[in-house]
Amino acid sequence: MNKLKNNIISLVGMTGCGKTSVGRILARKTGAAFIDLDEEIVARHGVIREIFDTKGEQGFRELERETLAEIIASADGKLTILSCGGGLPTYTPSRELLREMTTVLWLKRGYDSVITDPSVLNRPPVNGSADNYRRLMEARYPIYRACSDKAFYNSFPQRTAAMIIKKLDLPRKQTIPKKNTNHSTKEN
Repeated sequence: MNKLKNNIISLVGMTGCGKTSVGRILARKTGAAFIDLDEEIVARHGVIREIFDTKGEQGFRELERETLAEIIASADGKLTILSCGGGLPTYTPSRELLREMTTVLWLKRGYDSVITDPSVLNRPPVNGSADNYRRLMEARYPIYRACSDKAFYNSFPQRTAAMIIKKLDLPRKQTIPKKNTNHSTKEN
């Protein structure tokens, strides 16, 4: 993959697959901007659960699409890593926007490792149930497959980020070598 659409990489996948962890590492290693869409929605519109309660899922999905469109428009050609909520691609207008305007990477994580992680299982819409997680996985995997440009298995975020950088031939952030701070003077 030589050219990124609008220089934006969108990470999609199930809750707990590592989109935010991998995204932050990618941004740090490449010097890209990093945006977590869920965090952006909270900053602009308030708590996601409250948005669901007041506007319903349809209202939330439209707000999510609007926020996505604003982020894409404001990226202005700068390399940007976008971590998307797990359900974003299930809403057709958002999925089409991702496909048309960004390079979409699907991150996968093994079911067995996810269901042993209570911090993942307790997130909505999983709500503590491994059965809910499996049902969501079965419904969403075909959607992720259809909208992604590439897929990566993620069990170690550092390795996954390195693999993405290599496969997509992303630039590495330039680091400035540290100056030698050893000020001792030895005379021979």
